Amino acid sequence: MNRSALRLPTSVLLLSLSGSIATEITPAETSKTTENYRLHMFDEPFRSLANRTIELMFDTARVDNGPDQSVLPEAKAKLDFTYQFNGVQHSAEDVLGDTDADALLIIKDGKIVYERYLNRADAKTHFNSYSMAKSFNSILVGLAIADGRIGSVLDPVEKYVPELKNSGYGGTTIKDLLEMRSGVEWDDNFFAEGSTARKAHVAAWVEASARYTDFAAGAKRAHPPGTVFNYDTMDAAVVGLVVERAVKMPISRYLSNRLWRPAGMEAYAFYVIDGPPGIGREFSGGGFNAVLRDYGRAGLMMLNRGRANGHQILPASYVAESTTASTTSDSETKVAHLGYAYFWWPVLNSRAYVALGGEDQFIYVDPATRTVVVKMSHGPVGPDAEAQEQETLSFLDAASRWKSR
Repeated sequence: MNRSALRLPTSVLLLSLSGSIATEITPAETSKTTENYRLHMFDEPFRSLANRTIELMFDTARVDNGPDQSVLPEAKAKLDFTYQFNGVQHSAEDVLGDTDADALLIIKDGKIVYERYLNRADAKTHFNSYSMAKSFNSILVGLAIADGRIGSVLDPVEKYVPELKNSGYGGTTIKDLLEMRSGVEWDDNFFAEGSTARKAHVAAWVEASARYTDFAAGAKRAHPPGTVFNYDTMDAAVVGLVVERAVKMPISRYLSNRLWRPAGMEAYAFYVIDGPPGIGREFSGGGFNAVLRDYGRAGLMMLNRGRANGHQILPASYVAESTTASTTSDSETKVAHLGYAYFWWPVLNSRAYVALGGEDQFIYVDPATRTVVVKMSHGPVGPDAEAQEQETLSFLDAASRWKSR
């Protein structure tokens, strides 16, 4: 889901879906009340509550955890550092109010040094990750390669989804999509009048009347694959479909089997699906939800080069490959100080990288200082969102350098 395009006018419900790709499904029966709630979940002041009540609003597919919970030791410390933003020195906890935080977790050397919940959230709250879900897609690809279900990131997309051969995705590789260089013509701003992204969002997210990836078959080619960076949620959704086809099971079940259970996650996670169970597919572009500490455990797995809870879950070589920037200019990514890798955002001039989602969601990983930070928020959109994002990045850099004891 687009990190900045998070507001839809009510009139969007009246859009025709004539541009969608027909599929033989039984449409979900979604009441107008539910549609209206989904439509306005991004509005102020509802965002904070909406971000953690997704199970009440949508059909979902669980990512089950197992009985073996990994322990996160604690060495709690006071946030006694400062950070600089826009020429002003801030106390560390200023970031909570300044960036509309709902929860913050800091892990150093495998130990929780700070954990706080705000706005009536708690340790059992499932937070929507928005586009951080894309980084979990990257992990899924690495797992499928390790299992021999995907040959390599250089495999053509149409090998796994042959119906896309004659679309804009024909001739693209998985790597092209992971790097947001598919070359497909796609405006990811889903509130832009008349955009395909808007129609796809309403059909899949609001009405659950079509599958999100149905719209990929109508995508056109704008650039040769691999040449031009264009942030595109459909690329991520197609990657999720590639993994589903390759492993021959829903990605929610695969993620449970290959990450959530062996890594010792403490709670189930879940995906929003674009229709009722048995019809809907996981919205892997921005519909993944988990509790704060399990996002932290995922960050620790990446920090530890794919190892978690005594298991080598993801190959260390893939962790390195997937977090090394292929887009090294922030003028291309249009996010200051961040490049792009395989659905991860490397921090330029640093070893750190982040999973990044709309409304200021972050998983920050810095191998140089053995630091993982997770921040869940309900931030605004537009210019204010960009300012919050940059303030959070300043805070994360300072938190990484902070000596907690």
